[in-house]
Amino acid sequence: MNRSPKRRRDAPNHEDMNTPTKKMKVMEVVAKLHAILRPFLLRRMKVDVEQMLPRKKEILLYATMTEYQKKFQEHLINRTLEGYLLENVSTGNGFKGKLNNLMIQLRKNCNHPDLLESLYNGSNFYPPVEQIVEQCGKFRLLDRLLSKLFARKHKVLIFSQWTRVLDIMDYYFSEKGFDVCRIDGSVKLDERKRQIKEFNDVSSKYRIFLLSTRAGGLGINLTAADTCILYDSDWNPQMDLQAMDRCHRIGQTKPVHVYRLSTALSVEGRILKRAFSKLKLEHVVIGKGQFKQERSKPSVDVKDVTEEEDLLTLLKDEDSEEDKLVQTDVSDEDLERILDRSDLLVGPSAEDVNTESRVNILPLRGPGWEVVIPTATGGMLSTLNS
Repeated sequence: MNRSPKRRRDAPNHEDMNTPTKKMKVMEVVAKLHAILRPFLLRRMKVDVEQMLPRKKEILLYATMTEYQKKFQEHLINRTLEGYLLENVSTGNGFKGKLNNLMIQLRKNCNHPDLLESLYNGSNFYPPVEQIVEQCGKFRLLDRLLSKLFARKHKVLIFSQWTRVLDIMDYYFSEKGFDVCRIDGSVKLDERKRQIKEFNDVSSKYRIFLLSTRAGGLGINLTAADTCILYDSDWNPQMDLQAMDRCHRIGQTKPVHVYRLSTALSVEGRILKRAFSKLKLEHVVIGKGQFKQERSKPSVDVKDVTEEEDLLTLLKDEDSEEDKLVQTDVSDEDLERILDRSDLLVGPSAEDVNTESRVNILPLRGPGWEVVIPTATGGMLSTLNS
């Protein structure tokens, strides 16, 4: 006698999530949450305080992996990298660390394979700067981007979560002959104040400021810079939003470009999508409540509520064909168009920019880039997967 399998009691019913009744219940819960929070929560955005704040454009730039990185990633996924490094890298007195956390190691490989290799090669010195650049796709993109930014006399903030990545950048800039400022968790308060003052000085020789996302992303005014580069992304998107606000803040007089670097078709894409889901949840819980002043309960559109399929997409292993076309190296010609800021020179803020006119200047997506349309609360990543 054949019996149909018994359903687990705690198994989710995906069909029920899509019914109008279920969506209506979710809508009511969100509306009640807004009503509870409104008497206790007051929120002020920059655009509410300063109407003449210069515009900001946020652009996601992709870099393809080098063959060197692809080989490391293959060994990481197959759990054979440790043996490969021991066999192919001169260990000397190097530390034979264990590569236990696969996610962390894959992210290190995206940022620079030297973060993995240096554990095994026993050398106290960096390889030649040309090798540092050519080994990593994101570093090659950073090298191209900075050369064009410096030619246009821009001052740049570069954020990374990894102090060892900042060490590599410090070495890179010293070999290129650039003086840099740097703030991470080890820099004391007096030294921070001195560097910030020198960087903001009009006659300062410093054009680059290296900062760790967590230590340098709060309470710092660096409006002398008009460009922010996020070398890697934080799992918490609010950390990145705070980081870019070090230069796009009250007191800024020039249009600001934010470039977020991401390794194409890699684990970093999963991080960006997870960050997007968190921003979307924040938009539903806080942004849609419009906590600017005491007011009657606003209506909530069911389309604005976080839906289950948005979260399920985070678990997919494959990318769409459109994603694969976008996630490639950006050409020099397109990079010149991306760096153009002429569309930001008219009007007080990014929120009132006509979307159609912006599209005519630069498409929202292309081979190697995505332009993020700013919203009142979304900021970076507000259009990914939308």
